[in-house]
Amino acid sequence: MKHSLQFGRLRVRPDGMRAVQALLTVLFLLFSGCGPASPRDGKVHLVVTLPADQLTKPIYETVVTDFERRHPNIAVELISIPRDYYGKVLVMIAGRDAPDLMWMGQGFTEFATRGVFLDISERLAAEVDMKEFLPQALSWYRIAGKQYGVPFGVDMEFIVYNKALFDRAAVPYPSDDWDVWELLEKAKKLTKDLDGDGRTDQYGFRGRIDPSAFGAEILARDGSRALCNSPEMIECLKFNLDLVFKWKVAPLPDEMDQEGLDDYAIFRQGRAAMMKMYTWNLPFLRKRCGDVDWDIVCSPKARQPGRWASSQAVLISADTRHPDEAWLLCREFFGDTFMEAMASRGLPPNLRVAREYIARNRQRPANLAALLKGAGSLHPFPRVPHLNELLAHYWAAVSAVYAQRATPEEAMARAEKEIRRAVARQRRRKAR
Repeated sequence: MKHSLQFGRLRVRPDGMRAVQALLTVLFLLFSGCGPASPRDGKVHLVVTLPADQLTKPIYETVVTDFERRHPNIAVELISIPRDYYGKVLVMIAGRDAPDLMWMGQGFTEFATRGVFLDISERLAAEVDMKEFLPQALSWYRIAGKQYGVPFGVDMEFIVYNKALFDRAAVPYPSDDWDVWELLEKAKKLTKDLDGDGRTDQYGFRGRIDPSAFGAEILARDGSRALCNSPEMIECLKFNLDLVFKWKVAPLPDEMDQEGLDDYAIFRQGRAAMMKMYTWNLPFLRKRCGDVDWDIVCSPKARQPGRWASSQAVLISADTRHPDEAWLLCREFFGDTFMEAMASRGLPPNLRVAREYIARNRQRPANLAALLKGAGSLHPFPRVPHLNELLAHYWAAVSAVYAQRATPEEAMARAEKEIRRAVARQRRRKAR
């Protein structure tokens, strides 16, 4: 049976496939400024793609340099793709120029269902003690019992707070076992009109409580149906709305938009006593808010403890011509050294490494252990194909709620309907 390939909304038949693949590959190489490197004097040559930023790229480079020193028969090329990472890697794969190893995060399943990755289950069982790893983090890279990757970092949310503002208002610091009602009471005392002009200058809280804290989910774990139209989700949306419009302890949505994306400046200037942030914010908090006395705490529970999470891993391509050498390099990316180096922006999923790193911590945040405490209640988005397509309907509905164009009930009913249609479309595509 002949199959067609889907590129967004474009469906290409086999007779035009090679031309499209070649064109896309050429365009990618032209605009990214990189291409397949030549073999180096008979060495095994491995290509690794990653979306590294200025803080993490040197960490990858250090690992590769050390690896090449210990394995002089292997040469490694790092290709950094800072924008549209997943799209460009898909182009490389479609053009039959797949990297040997590739960074993966939330988009893992979209690739895995295409048969992109090498199954490393047997290698792991023979060579690695997986009992040290957070089981949930491992499950994020497992499909049908096959393990395709091991994460080197877990991303999660937390609450960062300005201790000086708490001290000034004589408000006790939050603890890791607090709840949303404690957050509300503290936020009320920390929301202030400092100059008496009738406008709030300091908000008690900036951000939104995650639906998982209310026991709400957006999608079924297998992506087969929407779960967003539930009493728990409605309760979550109403609570977040009340923070803004009823209790007035959080900024209006349009205020947040007008302030821009510089959360660090807002926090540094004392315009918010508590803010929701994520592990990848930690290096920037340390750098840009070094003159602020701050710490972090677990996100508060509502019906249950719950916090959004994701993870990062480097996986091996099923098309690599050098699976043994690729496996040697892959191990470096979930080894102790690399995991600890990347711990500045995410929790090491190896719990032994995480505990050791936290015990040695002498910089802010003092309560780095909050990340480890929160590891038992992580709620990542489901690892399902076409995740972004399904989530787009939910996010559009949430935006309508916070813009007050729809009630939570109206918006979630609409999101449920749209997700149901999208799931049906996906099933029809798969059946063709």
